[in-house]
Formats: sequence, C-alpha cells, structure tokens
Amino acid sequence: MASQDPICQAVNLSDGQPCKVVATTWENLFCRFHGKQCHGLYIGYKRRNAKLDALSENLPAYLRDSRVPLVNETFDVDDEATLRKIHTHLYQEYVLLGKVIDARKLHHKHFYPLHMDYGHQAYLDTLSNRRHIVLRALEKLETRTAQILYKKEKWYNWVREAQEEEEATREKESKKIKLEAAMFKRHWKKMQVRLRAQREKEEKQRQDAYLEAAYQERMSAQDSEEDAEMWDPIEDIVEDERNRYVELIKHFLWIEVLGDVDEHNDSAQKAAAASSELSADVEKLVISEDKQPKKGKKKPKSKAAKAAATQDKIKTQNATASKTRRTGQSRIMEMIDDDEEMPDELPEPDKNNIETESEMRKRLKEGVEKKYDNMEGPMLVGTLENPHGTYLKTPPLSDEEIDSLTKDIKEIKLLLFCRLLLSHASLLPAAIRASSVEEFLNDPDIAGSDLRDICLKVERPSLQDIRDACADLMRRDESETEVEEEDIPEEESFEDVILQEHRYGHLQDREWFRTNMLAQRRKLLASEKSQEELKKNFSKKPQKQGKMKIQICGKSIWNYASESSMSRDGWLQFSVMAKDCDLRHAVQLCRNWDEFSRLNFLTLWQYFPASNWVSWGSDRLTQQLHEIGFFPYFKDFEAHKHSHYHQVGGRSQHRRQHSFCEVRNIIVGHMRRNDSVTRRFLQYCTMRTGEILLLVRDGKTGKVITAPQQDQLWTMRRKEGLGRASKNEWEVMLEVGPLYFEMVDILRRWHLGFEDYYEVWIWDFVPCKDPIQLYNVLVTELRKAWRITKPIDMYSHREPFLRTLTRNKETLRVRSIKPGEQVKSLWDDVNDPSNTFLITDLSNKTTVESDGKTNNLSSPYLFYNEADAAEDLILFSDELISPNRNVPFKEVSNSITRLETTPTTMLNVMAEGARERTKRTKTRDLDDLLDPDSDEDWSTESESQVDEEERMITTHWSLPRIWEDSIAIVNHRHISSEKKKLLRRVGLLSEGTNVIRGGINSLDGIESTLQKADEIMIMEKDRGAALIEAFHAGDLEPGAQEKYAETCKILKGVLGPQKSFGTTEWVWFIVNILDWLGIRTDYTDYSYEPRTGWPHPFITQDIVKAFVAMAMFFPNLQETQPVTDFFKSEEGKQYKDSLLFKPQERAKTLPDCRSRASFKYRPKSFWKDWEAVLKDANDTKRCFADAYPMRWSVAIRPIIAKLYLAGIIAPAYIQNDTLVIPGFAVAAEEPHRPGQLDLFMDYADRDQAIQYPQNIPGFVSPSDWPELLPPARAFASKHGPGAKFAILRVWSAPHFYPAMLGGWNRQATSFMDGYARSWIWKFIPKDMPISEWSMYNTLKLRLELLQDQLQVGKRVIHRNEVMLVMGTDEVDLLKYVTAVTFAIQTKPWHREIDLWKSFVNVDLEFLEGLNPYWLD
Repeated sequence: MASQDPICQAVNLSDGQPCKVVATTWENLFCRFHGKQCHGLYIGYKRRNAKLDALSENLPAYLRDSRVPLVNETFDVDDEATLRKIHTHLYQEYVLLGKVIDARKLHHKHFYPLHMDYGHQAYLDTLSNRRHIVLRALEKLETRTAQILYKKEKWYNWVREAQEEEEATREKESKKIKLEAAMFKRHWKKMQVRLRAQREKEEKQRQDAYLEAAYQERMSAQDSEEDAEMWDPIEDIVEDERNRYVELIKHFLWIEVLGDVDEHNDSAQKAAAASSELSADVEKLVISEDKQPKKGKKKPKSKAAKAAATQDKIKTQNATASKTRRTGQSRIMEMIDDDEEMPDELPEPDKNNIETESEMRKRLKEGVEKKYDNMEGPMLVGTLENPHGTYLKTPPLSDEEIDSLTKDIKEIKLLLFCRLLLSHASLLPAAIRASSVEEFLNDPDIAGSDLRDICLKVERPSLQDIRDACADLMRRDESETEVEEEDIPEEESFEDVILQEHRYGHLQDREWFRTNMLAQRRKLLASEKSQEELKKNFSKKPQKQGKMKIQICGKSIWNYASESSMSRDGWLQFSVMAKDCDLRHAVQLCRNWDEFSRLNFLTLWQYFPASNWVSWGSDRLTQQLHEIGFFPYFKDFEAHKHSHYHQVGGRSQHRRQHSFCEVRNIIVGHMRRNDSVTRRFLQYCTMRTGEILLLVRDGKTGKVITAPQQDQLWTMRRKEGLGRASKNEWEVMLEVGPLYFEMVDILRRWHLGFEDYYEVWIWDFVPCKDPIQLYNVLVTELRKAWRITKPIDMYSHREPFLRTLTRNKETLRVRSIKPGEQVKSLWDDVNDPSNTFLITDLSNKTTVESDGKTNNLSSPYLFYNEADAAEDLILFSDELISPNRNVPFKEVSNSITRLETTPTTMLNVMAEGARERTKRTKTRDLDDLLDPDSDEDWSTESESQVDEEERMITTHWSLPRIWEDSIAIVNHRHISSEKKKLLRRVGLLSEGTNVIRGGINSLDGIESTLQKADEIMIMEKDRGAALIEAFHAGDLEPGAQEKYAETCKILKGVLGPQKSFGTTEWVWFIVNILDWLGIRTDYTDYSYEPRTGWPHPFITQDIVKAFVAMAMFFPNLQETQPVTDFFKSEEGKQYKDSLLFKPQERAKTLPDCRSRASFKYRPKSFWKDWEAVLKDANDTKRCFADAYPMRWSVAIRPIIAKLYLAGIIAPAYIQNDTLVIPGFAVAAEEPHRPGQLDLFMDYADRDQAIQYPQNIPGFVSPSDWPELLPPARAFASKHGPGAKFAILRVWSAPHFYPAMLGGWNRQATSFMDGYARSWIWKFIPKDMPISEWSMYNTLKLRLELLQDQLQVGKRVIHRNEVMLVMGTDEVDLLKYVTAVTFAIQTKPWHREIDLWKSFVNVDLEFLEGLNPYWLD
C-alpha cells in the first residue's frame, strides 16, 4: 500500500481500534466495509426517527386526553386493558428512543470521532431526557398495574414497601453508569470471549464486503433501502448489550460461568484496549440531567499559597495521626474539643471480587490465613476453643461439606436474585410470570436498563440481602400460616414518668420525657373528645404481618426472613458467600439476642471458615467476657497512665502549688435485656459501689434504669493551682452522661441490629487503679450470675450447642453433627478427664491447675457458692417459682429509696392523687376499651370502687373514721357550756357553729389542704410512714412481721367506722387528756425543731390512735366501749382470742433474737473467733474476705440482703478499705441462742478510720439506768392492790433502733461484709458503740416534753427503750399510757409502741413474775 493512500477514519465497533484499511468510499473517508456500515446506520436511525414521530402522533386515548405531563402522571386508571395499551405504547417509545440514541452515538463516535457537532449533542440530550421520563413513567405504570392485579394478594403491601424503599434510595443515573463501567472493568477477563466473538463476526463481514464488491459495483450506483438495512449494526449492538448483562448475571449466579482467557496468549495491550472499550461502551447511556458541568480553568497558585497549603496538609496529617494514636477517654476529650459528629454507618466490605465455584472450593479446601489486625489484648493458644493447629489458618473443610455448601450457595444465589427483583417495580410482573431464572432472563419484554440495574445489584448485594437469601433457603419448606405475635407495650405511669425525669432526667434524652408525657396526656388527662378518639384508636388493633411468601421465578421468597433468627447453617453459608465481611458487620444483621449470642459462640469455636471473623473477641480477656454474656464495645483501661499527683511543698523556694489528675477505668458493653442472668449480674454490681459504679440504659426505650449518685458520674477530673490542694475544688473534665454517650457511639466499631439489650456502663470507684481489678470484679460477678460453681461449669450453659458440634481430629475443623451420626461431640471433649483447667489470678500473678470439677482455689468465693445461693434466695425470691424467667432488671425499691429519690413529698402525694383520679378516665379492663361495639361508659368507675380508692389515699392524712362518727353523735346532742369551754381550750370547738370540728375525708379536700401546708411538715409526715414500713421490713425476728401485720389489721378495724352508736364518753376522755397535757388540736404552724413533738396539725389523729392502741387492753371500762365493741363484731371476732391479749402466755416466750448489747459492752471473748480469722489472713497474706469462714457467710449474707431490700442499709460509696471503713460484719453465737449464728458488727477500727468522740455530753452508762421493779413495788405499797402498771417497749428491730443516722455520720458506722463489700447503715445499728445510750437519751428527751404532767421519774420511768407507767387504777393508767403513747408516736411519726412486747394493765405480781429480759 502506497504511503499517500488515505486511511479509513472509522473506528471498529468490536474492539474500538482505528481501522487501518485504505479508504475507498465516501470521498475517501471510509473503507468499503465501513462505508456500508456508516450508510446503513444512517438509514437505520432516520427510519427509527420516523417511527418515533409516528408513535408520538398515535397516542392511546388516556395519554391523548390527559392534561397532566407524562413526568407527573400517576395513571389513576382501574381498567387493566387501558393500562396494557398505555404500557405497550410507552414500552415501544422507550425501546425506539434507546435505539435512536444508541445509533446516533455510534454513528458519531465510530465514523466521525474527530468532528465536534454541538447541535447533534443537544438533540441527543433532548432524546435522553425524554427517554428518562418515559422510563420513570413505565415504572409508575408497572406499579399501578401491580396494584390493580395484586392488590388482593396479601404479599402486595410488603412488596410495595420494598419498592418504595428502593425508590427512596435509588442511585442517580450517572453513578449507575460509573458503577457499570467499573463492573465491566473488573470482569474484563470474563468478557474476552465475547469480544473475540465480536471481532470474528466483524472480520467475516469485512471479507464478505470485498467478495461482493464487484457485484455491487455492477448494480446501481446507489444502494437500495434493503441493502442499507442489512448493514445497520444497531440491532446487533442492542442485542449484544442485552446478552452481555444476561451473561454477567448468569456468571454471578453460577448458572453459566464465563471462562477466563489465557493471559499468556493475550498481550497486556489487548487487555487494556478491551477494558477501555468496555468502559467506553457504557458511556452511551448518559442522560442530560446528570451531565457533569464543565470545569473552569484553575488559576495557578502562588508560591506562598503552595507553601501554606503544604503546611496545613502537614498539620492535618499530624493531627490525624495523633487522633489515631489516642484511644479511650483521651480520644473522647479530643472529640469534644473538635466537636466531632456521628459518622456514617459502618462501611460494608468490598464485595467486588465475586468468586467462581472453583475459587470458592479451593479456598475452603486449603483454608485461608487469619487476620489479627484488630487484636487488643493477649491471645491464648492451645485451648479447647483455639487449638495450636488453627492459629495461623482456618481449618480446611471436607469434600463432602464443600459439596453440600456449594449446592446450597447455588440455590442461595438464585434466591438472592429473586429477592433483589422484589424492589424493582418494572421487573416484578415478569418475575412473577417466569417459572425459573433462565426464563426470566430470556423474557424479551425486559428493558436493557432494567437488566443493567439488576446486574449491578447482583454484583454488589448488601449484606442484608445475602443474609435474607440464606434465611430463605432454610425456610423453603415452611407452611404459609398466619401468626400474630402478642406485643405488649411497656407503659409508664404518670408518677413513674415524673419521678424518672426528676431522678435521671440529666442522663436521659429529653425526647423520652416528652414522648411519655404526651402519652400520659393523651391517655389520662384527655378531654371528652380526645377520649372518644383515644377509644377509637385503641379499638383499632394494629394488624401485624403474618408469615407470607411470594413466588418469584419459581422460588418462594418470605417476607419475614430478615425479622427472625437464622440457623447456624445459614450463617455458615453467609460467612462463605460474604468472605470479606467482618463479624462486626454480621452482628448488625442479627435480629435478636439469641441469634447474636449463638453467632458469637460459633465464632469462638471457629465454626466459620472466615479469616476476618477471628479478631472478634480473640484476646483472652474479651473472649472470657463474651463467654459469659457481656459484650464490651468501649473500654479505657489506662487510668494509671493518665493519672498524676504533682505537688511542690511550701518549704521550697517556690510557692506551694499542685497539679492533680484522676482518671477512672471504664468499660461499656451490651447484655441481654429482661434476662435472669443479666438481672443477677447487675444487682450484684449495684452492691459493690465501693469498687465499681454502674449505669444501665434500656436499649429499647432509652430509659436509664439505674445510675450512681450525681457526684460519682465523673471519670476524669483535675485540680491544679497555687496553695494547698485540699482547699481547691475538683474540676470535672469528663463525666458519664449524654455527651459521653454520643462520643462513645462515634468511637464504637460495631452496633446491634435489634433493641433487645441493656447498655451497661461500669467504671472504677477508686481512680488510678490497676484495670485488672475491674476486670476481675466483672468476671467474678458474671460467673456467679451464671451460677458457675466450678471451672468446668463455664461450658455448662452451652451444653446443648456443644453436644451438636464435633471437631475433626486431623483438620481440627468444627462442624455440625448430622442426625444419627455417632461421633465424639465438643461436649465430650470438654469433659475429657485428661483436660487441665488453669485459673490465673492476674492481680497476684499466680496460676492454679485444676481438673475442672473441684474448686481448689485459694479463695472459696471465686465461684458460685453456698453463701451466694443463700443470698440469692433473698434477692431473687421470685426465682423459686421459675428460675429462668424473662424478668427486667429494676433498682431495689423500698420506702426509703422512694423517699430519698422523690423531689418533695408533695410531688409524691399529688402524683398519687392524679394517678388515682385519672383512673376514672382509664379503662378498668383493656378488653372493654378494645371493643368498638361496647356501649359502656369506660371513662368512669363504679362509686364503690372510687370510694375505696379515695379511702386508701386519705387514710394517711385524715382523721380516723371512728372519731368522725363519734363527734357526729356528740354534735347531734346537746353540748353543755362547760364542755364547750373544754373544747375551746383544746381547739376542737368550731366557733361559727359551736360544734366539734371534723376533718377532711375527701381526696380533693386533702389535695387542696396539702397545697397550702408546710412542705417540711408534709415531708416529715410521709417520711414517718415510709420509715415505719422500712423498719418492719427489716425486722428479722421470727414471726415479728406476722404479729405486726395482725396488729395493723386490728387497729385498722377499730379505727374504722364505729360499730355501735351508744356512749361517747371516750371522746370526752381524750379531750380531757389533751386539756391535761396542755396541747391544742388547732395548730396551724409547724415546729422545725426535731426534738419537739408539737405543734402540728395532726394532734387529734395521733391522740386517737394512741388511745385506741391502749384501750384494747382495758375491756371493762366504759371509756373503751367503742373499742371493745369491735371485738364483738363479725370483723373483730377473729382477733378476740389473739395472743396479743394474753400477756401471761406472751411473757413465757422470750423473743428469738440477738441481744441489744453494743460493741463497746461485749466481752473480748465474744470476738475471739473473728480475731483468729484476721490473724490467719494476716499470716497467709490474704485479704480477710478470702479467709472468711463460709459458714459465717451463709449465715449473715441473707441477713444483710434482707436489711438491704428493706432500706435499712445500703451499698456505700466508700472504698472497701480498712483505712476508711471502721467496721466488719461478723457472724457469732450468743449464750442464750446456742447454735444460731447472727449478724454482729466489729467496730474496733484497727486502722483508725474514724475519730470517735471521747466525751459525750449527758452520757449515762447502762449500769446507771434506773431499775423498774423497785419503784413499782413502792407505788403498789402506797396505792394498794388497785394499782395498775404497764410495761411499754418502744419498737426496735434485732439489729437496729428506729432512729435515723445523718448522711454526715454514716461513714462512722460503715462496714464491710465477708465478701469485702462496703455498706452503710441508714439507722442506728445496735452494735454501734454506746447505741444503747442513744436510744435511752431519745426517750428521755421526748418524755421531758411532758415532764410535769407525766411526773417523769415518779409515775413514768424508762430504761433504754422500756418504760414503766404506773396508775392508781385502770382509768388512771389508761390516761397515762395514752399520754405516753401519744408522746412517743407523734412527730416525727416513726416511733411506735411494740404492743407484742408490751404488757398493759397488769398488776405488781405480774411484773415480779416477768423474766428480767422484759424489764431491760
């Protein structure tokens, strides 16, 4: 060929390479072949343009008449035939537009690549926009058609939701084009076979063109229309494009695997050329709306600007590197300073490298290297879970297992494809029609763009789609049945919401309070109209989707696959398919805690052949926490590195200065929600406040369930400046709270895909501690929560799973045991007698070997033991009924905790009243509310029910009913002037009506009164009731609580409505007592002085109660007739013969409880066993808790638990160290109770933790207290045989007195139990040094208020909590005992006379016959 011959300027359609043949046609622009091709292409797109114009003129009637632009059309048509016509028209238009656009692009690109025709490009943009509009209209039309055809199908709503979600997250067309180009580039090797076929076809056409050249020249100079059509390549291009998508889909689904080309035969240049051609081919799909704007010219930077940019880049890199190096709380401090925000979701792994079947088989057969990139701690190799042989590589699978997996994965890929089709509205009808995937792919009605979209989805499926497809395989044999699960909402009461917000509002999201208050407003405080709407809303029971499926390409796709647990086989298939997935991604796909826990367990035992899953919990410390149900996601164990104490003394040449920084170790993790093990663990942690602090958040509601007191929330604080450090205040730098929660959410590397968990925050109480101590506490309490009694029990809770797994002895592969297969299970391996269990004490750096079945450790308390079991019987008594109940964790709640956490008692009262009132607008029975046909007025309650509720509320605040009934009788009768004077002196006479004033006995009246009353008075009144409730809950004397309950029933009955309407002498008897004592009943002011018993507005109530309590023991007096009438009524007959009224018999049996002697007055011999324990611990260099006798722990830990539940003691925010805690809990026997261990306190304070006062003003030794019998004998001899006596004993429990300890004084009585837990007493313990005098002095001060009236020291004598009251006769004694009882039981309303240990209305002979115990 001569050098001057022109060369064809066309580009080959097959490989994108320039043609090198001599140009002979079209004015020497093209070779003969390309000339034919160019002319044919030109004629072809002109013809298709004409068809397109004709199609636009022949619109269906609906489109022709519609005034809505096609882009906004919703096709509101119910006729299927009309929709079909519209679809046919739009589909033809869509196909024609595609062919016109493709032909014009091909014509310009391959035949005029060097010509810039802007008018041509503008026309293409117009066509592309039109095609996009038609495509979206087709999708809407398909959706409308599906709605008409399938609306009656129960799966339609579910499928429509999937489609709407897909539309909402649809990627832009430009991004799809880039993804398509990248896809073809990744799979260019697979596409080489197709490129070769295209080149061969083009070469054959070229040869045919030369062979027919002579014949064509003999024909007319201009080719015919038919000949031009024959050379039009667009049909082949469109078909080839479609087949390319189909073949890739088949390749991805392992239906037809494309063969790889031999790299030795194809040069790198050809590969690059083919790759560039594939990338270029997809550019023809660009539409104008996604067209990229032209880039303007950039102005070159100056040297100074470049230097500044370089410096900024270096600073940014250094800052990034610094952030990367920092971890834990120091990283959080940086994030707070930088105001970092929540990142996007965890990025999914790269799924571009889709394996072929052969590649997957090879990987499973040979195993892959494990990746330990994210390990955070030491790893233990050679254990049952992690043998030496599996350290570097995953164990290989057997051929049989690989064959089974391959077969399943092929089916899963088809199911995955079918599930992906659900979200494409335009593909759904064809997918439902098709009986197989192949039939679907061969459907000619499917547009190429739809195939492209689904091809991109198949190549890059989400992990959720893969998981659902694996679940579909497991559920293919299930029957389709409707199942409605009961979903019981967790509702909060009005009072709970208010108190929760007050207590933990600073830790919770404000949205929680707002949402719950709005719910309360709608539910409880609604107007009439709102109530009807509420009733209507409740009546509409939400319909939950049952199990349902849809047939896609002949496969059953279930709607609930993503909502239920997946089997272990399903997860095995998932781990093989998503081979680059990290377990942190996988846990997000779990739908409940059981599935998450099983997945973790199987990963721990290396069930999955995935290299990326091993780093999850592989370090030994985290792994052990995972094994027993705690999954940490944030931890900072570097407190000892960041804490410092720098101080310069005042004697140096510089001024005194200091710089302190204290940091606490912290760990945050998830635990199962509403689980008995979780509940036990969290309860154990709340009882160790001297070592760790706990905060628990509910993952479902966001509610903070428990948290330490606010001043203990800090985890990092500092103190620096000049002068003494003790005079400076701590500055909190970081504390647990909403901001901390947000920062940890940013830092954490994995999340759960469900809400059924608790978020558990645990941090050290003592700063700058070794983190291993925190870890040891966690592991120990978790073991005990699981009730693990010996090392081998660590595996017991997983026995059902271990029995279904086996390990190949050669490959070490763990797999499932087949049904009927006889092999050695992992449970057999665990119980192998040759196993050795190593228990390491990281604190003391010692290791103990064990066979796993015996506990030969230095401390008997490391595992669950008898003492733990005895304590659990008290803490979790409900587990006696059902040990594994799904129960939520709740804080210990008692009258004391409620008292301490309520902002004011007024709020508590008003919340109680609001709750009770709004019950009238609530339904009594949920079924009534849910019944839309019910005509019953559900907004009101029966009068009797309302009366009962109001009576319960007002009892605490109103006058006794017996008093109201009696004064009504008195007021009805004539009241003499003398009596009116008497009533006026005691403040009972109503001046306006000259009758005895009554009380307030309605809920509304009490609320209005309380709103005006003194808040301190209300608080102390309610506090008295709360304390009495706690006192008796902490009374551990056998039978004492039953006796008290009986007394309360009797008193409640007597104080109720009067049983007879005869005498009213008892009213005047009480009035005379008040006049004698000089006390009025109409006080409006209130004394804040704690030692005074009045004034206060509850005098009448208190004196009536005191009279009734004493009058029961005077059945023969006229003044007590209303009381004795009660025992003649039906209600009171059952108590007539109660032992309470038989003092002779009661006196014969002494109380079965420990003596009241305090630590100071116990002999040294009493503590000899305890001293021996301390000596043994000191000699063996052990903590006293490790040497503590188990027998003692079994005896006293249940006692401590009972006192804790009652609110008598509480976990102390004091370090469990003898340097700050003076007491020890000790078990011992007393001579009068041989063989019965009880709880005693050793307050020897060997390390001088507390400075006790040496001289106490007014102290009287017990040896100097007056004896009671001598004055009784003297009084009897003076007043003769008619003299009567009463022994009144103020109530006290075996272990404490009814006297509060101030918060400032509680450390002085703090103690450690046998488990080294710190506790404080909230009330005076009887073991407190000189506690006897404390009670003696309290009674002395109270009786001195009525010193003259009661003739204290003559007619009333007291010794400790026992008082002797003497009367000349029964009436006189009744007057005195009523006055004494009133003085004791009135303000502050938390002291009572113990009627069961008192003896009222007895003679001297009875006193002389009493055991000395009763008089001491």
